[in-house]
Amino acid sequence: MLFFNLQNCESSENNLFHLILYTNHCVSDGRSGYVLINDFLTLATSSNLHELSEPINTEILPFIGQLIPRPYGPLYPLISFIGKHNLKQSLRDLRQPCIPVKSIPLTDCELTALHVQPHKIRFLFSSSASNLYLNLHEQCRLHEVTLHGPLVSCLLLAIHHCFPLDDNDQLNPFEIEMDFDMRSHLPQSSLTFSSVGFFVGASDFSLDHSLSIRSTRFWSLAHRCMITTRKQLKRNGVPLSMNIFCDIMRDEHLCNQITRLFPEGRMSEFDFSNIGKYPFSCNYNQGKIQLHGMHVINNGSVYHSSSTLYITCVGDRQLDFSLAHEMESEEKAKEFLNFYIRLVETCANRQRCQTETTLDQLLAMVE
Repeated sequence: MLFFNLQNCESSENNLFHLILYTNHCVSDGRSGYVLINDFLTLATSSNLHELSEPINTEILPFIGQLIPRPYGPLYPLISFIGKHNLKQSLRDLRQPCIPVKSIPLTDCELTALHVQPHKIRFLFSSSASNLYLNLHEQCRLHEVTLHGPLVSCLLLAIHHCFPLDDNDQLNPFEIEMDFDMRSHLPQSSLTFSSVGFFVGASDFSLDHSLSIRSTRFWSLAHRCMITTRKQLKRNGVPLSMNIFCDIMRDEHLCNQITRLFPEGRMSEFDFSNIGKYPFSCNYNQGKIQLHGMHVINNGSVYHSSSTLYITCVGDRQLDFSLAHEMESEEKAKEFLNFYIRLVETCANRQRCQTETTLDQLLAMVE
């Protein structure tokens, strides 16, 4: 994990810092990286460091796949077989992505044990003003949805706008790999608030059918996205997909067979996560050091999505937007991220994005 401290030189009374984290696959579950950096900052700023004989955090737990029960009982082997077949087909489909990509192999890196050539991932990052989070939260409370609803809705609209299909009057289903923080969804496990490990479950999210751009209301779409995402926590969502993944990793022959299908290491076309939130106080060394913001840029692993949109909430309630991508051009990636952020800003505006606002009206405001 690599991080930079950027001091706010305008402040003369307090030591205010913006901490930017570049996290790898092992700490990108939305909390483990924060637990580790909180431990580090606590140790680094402690005046009684010599009195600490043990690490602050000793909770290192197994891989999440060992904690999720297998669904479907005796029917699991059959359903798992079908799931693996569908996975192979979806990997073949990735060879013709909807979002054009340009892979840049890292030629000075050796192939991994699973025969995948590492590739270069480019990054874009933007941090909002703190009032965006507050305004969006108020809009969500008013329309009885979670923050996840409008954030995913804006993602679908940004993909629709920047990478249009033949029918521009319809919002078509687009499969997105969705990340879930499983700590609160495994009540029988020993996971706690400060457990360190990779405790993310993943499942594919997609609308059931196309929606009319002209007649569908934005907040209806947000509610649909929220409900559809919640359904992924049922047995045919995250529990099934994670158990299938673990089965593949345990079977060397099957693992080699499937990973050879990965087009240049890509497991999915788009990944979305908004599970990251810094859960600790931003004051260290008894308040002498204050983190004004905690900003995270997520780095993909060897197996990755061609694009990963990572949204986190930092100490002063800023929303951070990080895009790791292999899009065909950097200009197109910037256009996409900027359009997405403008969509989020517009839907957070209570005067502009109201209950009756349709998708085409929202798009027109942003365009």
